[in-house]
Amino acid sequence: MQPAPLSRSQEDASPLSPISVMLSGAASRHYDIVVRAGLLQSLGPLCQPVLLADARILILTDAQVAERYLSLATQTLQASGFEVVPCIIPAGEGSKTLAQAQKVYELLLQSGFTRKDAILGLGGGVVGDLSGYCASTYHRGMALIHVPTTLVAQVDSAIGGKTAVNFDRVKNIVGTFYQPLAVFSDPVLLESLPPRELAAGMAEVIKYGLIEASCLAENVADGADGYEGDFFGWLLNHTEKGTLRQHFPEMIRRCAAIKAAVVMQDELETKGLRFFLNLGHTFGHAYESLSQYGLLHGEAVAIGMVKAVRLSIQLGLIDPALEAQLLALYQPWELPAQPPSTMTFEPAALLQKMRQDKKNRDARIRLILPVKQAGQVVVRDDIPDAQILALLAE
Repeated sequence: MQPAPLSRSQEDASPLSPISVMLSGAASRHYDIVVRAGLLQSLGPLCQPVLLADARILILTDAQVAERYLSLATQTLQASGFEVVPCIIPAGEGSKTLAQAQKVYELLLQSGFTRKDAILGLGGGVVGDLSGYCASTYHRGMALIHVPTTLVAQVDSAIGGKTAVNFDRVKNIVGTFYQPLAVFSDPVLLESLPPRELAAGMAEVIKYGLIEASCLAENVADGADGYEGDFFGWLLNHTEKGTLRQHFPEMIRRCAAIKAAVVMQDELETKGLRFFLNLGHTFGHAYESLSQYGLLHGEAVAIGMVKAVRLSIQLGLIDPALEAQLLALYQPWELPAQPPSTMTFEPAALLQKMRQDKKNRDARIRLILPVKQAGQVVVRDDIPDAQILALLAE
């Protein structure tokens, strides 16, 4: 049974405060993540304190999102004094390429965009990754704003500054770290998502429940904006009651708060903490890639998380009851625990794809595995190939 939809009457009954992302480095940087139902209608005023008054904005979006939201986004930005140039790409993973990036560069150049101007990514993960990649490389860096329209993007991919395109059938192999000036998430936009897309986003939400405690370790929890604890239990509770959909704004903000805390500690993925965000992804990216993207990213990650939990159970790292709890969270959204029968995956080919994962070091596959209890994970690179192959063959 699908949860009840978000009602417009529930919009901002109690507005959620922005999440502040404070970053250090060569220069201190700061931006806000704003989660508010209905904010797309106020996009122009939200952008005014973030961008230069004379900034021009290239709205990069895909054909499906453009049909629903480009007109409204353009109107509110123009009403706030911004000149807007649309850039519409085909929907789907096939647009996340260097060839598509070149087309964006050509439009930026032909339209006279400079470093003081901005790219606004209006869309899901593909649009966000391509927007970030182009903004980080055109004129060696221009302003970037994310307006994510999918659940995956609102809770994960729009936050943290990772940009990428796919190359030679390897996902996200070419990219940069480049932070936006703001992330504006409107939960109401999720109402237009197909059920399968929404369900795929729930895989990333559930991932945060499985990694929360480890991500907020070492006193991070004490300073994490919006941190409330036991997100996995919170998800189970609302899933059992059938009330999760009504709490989407809070759910999105809790995920964003966890990721923001991780990014502030390990922006460039050099300290190990940010690896935890990839639970299920080493398995998942292999399935996603070999399916020729017939599997959505979240669907592949859902399969990957089950593989990770089962491996942890085999290694004696976690209570076997965790698998049943995980599948209970999958059930309302019909998330896959294993590849569909219509797709065939050779274990050896999957293992080879896993070897190409960017997290690997010294030719060892690095896996993020649940340990002790829900919320805690560990990085392991000592799992024998034979054990991984056996798991992939199940």
